[in-house]
Amino acid sequence: SYAPPRVQFFAWLLVNGRIQCKDILLRRKIVQDNTCDLCSQEPETALHLIFHCPFAASFWRSLGIVLPPDLDIREVHKIPHLDTVPAAHFDTFILLCCWHLWKRRNGITFRQETMSLRQTLQACKSDAKLWSCRLLRAKRHLGDLWCSLLSLAM
Repeated sequence: SYAPPRVQFFAWLLVNGRIQCKDILLRRKIVQDNTCDLCSQEPETALHLIFHCPFAASFWRSLGIVLPPDLDIREVHKIPHLDTVPAAHFDTFILLCCWHLWKRRNGITFRQETMSLRQTLQACKSDAKLWSCRLLRAKRHLGDLWCSLLSLAM
């Protein structure tokens, strides 16, 4: 992956079920309730936050990404790539999206921020431009493709 190191570490935590969501905090007796603060409908698990929370589901739909119903958090790499985006480094694009869903959750939880779908997609687009510089020179056009996809989703 060409994601920044902190995002690669986040991805490792995510696929190993170790991001500090309320479900884990409840098991460690740090919080009293594991209900998702974003939707107040389901327990806040990594799977829920990144894929099934209503906001996350609408985020993926806006990008045209159809998530398999039985997708497990450890199978992020199995998200089917879009025909409009080459498979090369699609995993980095998916990490970008997961990272911004996590950042949005933290902004709402810890700083009482409000971030619309459009604002979240715009933040992804800004980072996509920055992250494209991490790609090999011959692959930098992928950043433009990611930005186009994010712009179309807005």
